[in-house]
Order: sequence, then C-alpha cells, then structure tokens
Amino acid sequence: MRQRKRSAGHLITVVVVLGLALICTFVFGRSYSELALKPEPFQRLSYVPSFDPIEDATLGLSPDSTNVIASKPSKSIRAIVVYPHQTIMLSGGKAVKVFSERAPATLSSLVKLINNKSWISETSGTVTMSAAVIIEEGSTMVIAAPSISSLVLEVRPGVFLAARHSTLKLEGVHVRASNTQVPTTKSSPSRDLGRPFILADESSTMTVSNSTFEYLGRDWNSSYGLTWSKNSTGYVTNSVFEHDFIGVYSNDAHDLKILHDKFYYNSLYGVDPHSGSSNLLIEYNVADYNGRHGIIFSDHVTNGVVKYNITDGNGLNGIMMDEASTGNVIEDNTVANNNSDGVVLASSSSNVICDNLIRGNRVGITVRGNTTQSKICGNTISANKMASEGADLSGNNAYGNGGEWSYQRISHIWLGAVGLLLSLLILTLGMKRRARSGSESHT
Repeated sequence: MRQRKRSAGHLITVVVVLGLALICTFVFGRSYSELALKPEPFQRLSYVPSFDPIEDATLGLSPDSTNVIASKPSKSIRAIVVYPHQTIMLSGGKAVKVFSERAPATLSSLVKLINNKSWISETSGTVTMSAAVIIEEGSTMVIAAPSISSLVLEVRPGVFLAARHSTLKLEGVHVRASNTQVPTTKSSPSRDLGRPFILADESSTMTVSNSTFEYLGRDWNSSYGLTWSKNSTGYVTNSVFEHDFIGVYSNDAHDLKILHDKFYYNSLYGVDPHSGSSNLLIEYNVADYNGRHGIIFSDHVTNGVVKYNITDGNGLNGIMMDEASTGNVIEDNTVANNNSDGVVLASSSSNVICDNLIRGNRVGITVRGNTTQSKICGNTISANKMASEGADLSGNNAYGNGGEWSYQRISHIWLGAVGLLLSLLILTLGMKRRARSGSESHT
C-alpha cells in the first residue's frame, strides 16, 4: 500500500512539472511586442479641384485658387513664358514685355534676355528666380554646371520652374528655396504658403543628374517638390532630395527612371509615384527618415520595378503599394527600422515581393484588402515586432520576430523541467538508500 502511494506521488510530481513546463511554453515561448500604430506626422490638406500651377501663373492667379473660388488676377503673380520663337513676361496674367527671338537654350541666356533683376538674376554662377519660368511648346532649356551651379527659387506665390510640352535638363545644380520653412512633424502644411517647386507637365521630358534639391514643395496640386505629370517622362540619377515636401512625385507619368538617388528628411514621402503612373524603374536609391513612407506607389501605379533600394527610419512604412497599384516587382531591397511596417500591400494585387531583407519594423510584411495573385517569397524577415499581418510567409525565412515561437526559450524551459525531474529522481533515490541503510542497521 505504501509503495502504491509513493508511485502515485511520483506520478503526480511528474505530471505537475510537465504541466508547468507546458504552461511556460505557451506563456513565455513566444515574444510579444506592443503593435500600436504610429500616428501620422500631420494632417494633410483635403483635396480641392483647382487649376494647375501653370494655369494659375499665366492667368495671374494666386496658387491657392480653386475651381470654386478663384482669386482676382494680381500683378504680384509673375511668369516668364519661353516659346520656341518668343519669350513673354506676364504680370497679373497680362503681357508686360515680349521678346520676339529664338528661345534661350540655357537659363543664363534667359537671364541676359530678361535683364530685370526683380524677375530673375545671376551672380557668380547662382541664379535667383523671383517669377515663374515656364518652358513651352517644344522648347528646350538646360540648367547645368559649371555655368550655373546654384538655383535659388524665391519663396513667394507663383514662383516655380516648369516645362509643358517641352524638355528641361538639370545637371550638377544645387536647387533650393530661399528659406527653409517646409512643414515638419509639428506644423501642418498650408495651401497658400507659396513654396517653390519644379514641374514637368503635359508630355514633357525632364532629366536630372548630380543635383541637390532642398526645401521645395507644398501640399497642393502638383506642387510637391520635383514632379512629372500628365504623360511626362525622364529620369533622375545621382541626386539628393532633402527637406522637401515630397522628394519625387509623379502623376500619370510613364517610364520614369529614379536611380542612385538619396531622399532624406522630406516632410511626407521620399518617392511617391501616383495616379496612373506606369513602367517606372526605381533602383539603388536610399529613402531614409522621411515623415511618412520611404517609397509609396498609390492609385493605379502599374508595372513598376523597385529593386536594390534602402528604406530606413521612416515615420511610417518603408515600401508601400496602395490603391490598386498592381503588377509591380519589389525585390532585393533592405527595409529596416521604420516606425510602422516594412513592406505593405494595401488593396493592390498581382505584385511580387521577393528576396528583400526586412528587419526592425513594427510588422515585417503587412497585407490588407484585395491583394490576390501577389507573390511573397524568399524574403528574410527578422527582429520585427511581428513578422507579418495578413501575409502567408511560407517560402520565406522569418526568425527572431515578436509573436513567433522562440525555440531557444522553449529549449530552456524543457531543459529546466527535465533537470528538475532528474534532481527529484536523484533525491528520491538517495532518500530510499538512506532508509534502507537505516533499516539494515536496526536489524
């Protein structure tokens, strides 16, 4: 009878220890992290139908005019419009001077032609624009070092550089606004701020190389920073975008190439192909520490390639496909330490997300909405607070993320349980030996 009680006691002890080990496995075998969404840095302005910036400038309207409320023409809104065989100076929408000669081929030539320092001037290789310069109807304008090394756009309503049905080339130029008051995470954007910007519009070609762009853009109607719009194309390579509202933006652009560029500390996004843009190539860029996303495709952006880029430390996501942005390839990127998620598919199907290194984000890969026929494979996903939300990670290498089983912790738990049982067994055997020795000595 005593032997049965001892056996039952031993069995209960084993069951209790193994039960505690099982409970500890489920409680401590996974690492959980707080997954609260990061707040957006600031509220964007609501969309309001309005004239495009070129129309505003040529009509003499304030750049915050809308289709509902259009301001009266103002002489303070000035534009220099360069046609193939004449150049017109407009103030308040009216011509104040006309030059009937072939379009200047360079910005330096345009400065000499206008010969009015209150509109545009040049000193020691630095051109200062105090009016819009618009290249029109097949003209070509080159702005390049060493002739021009710096371009300063005055911060006043209606100042920008644009091409429409034309060609604009910038090479080796430092382009900046005349002050540094772009929105930050503590200041919301204003539509009437009058920040200068650069725009390729209506089937233009704009090419940019070895240049720097700082403190440009605002949250309004193709005025975001450097923009390709309405069937425009071109490239930007080996250039730097810092403290702009958006580094590079596109709207219905095609075959745009963004290669070997750096996008740092822009108020909203680093790279933002938008609204029907297609066949974009985005390779070997760095998009770090931008206010929201490093790289975002949004609103039917199709057939693009995003490869060999680094997106690190952005305010929200590293790389995002949004609003039916389909048929894009996101491969071989490093997406790290972003405050929200690494790679996001939001209502965007038929995309390929493969062979990326995704680490240190809130969630490694997030999938939501209609994302059918997308392929997620070969990614290395590590040290994120969670490996994925809504994504099947079979065929990927995910380890060390929150919410995953920690095999090291589990092994420690069960090694501890086995060690405890062995210790109890040794202790029991020792006690039995002592008991036997005691009984033999009495006999």
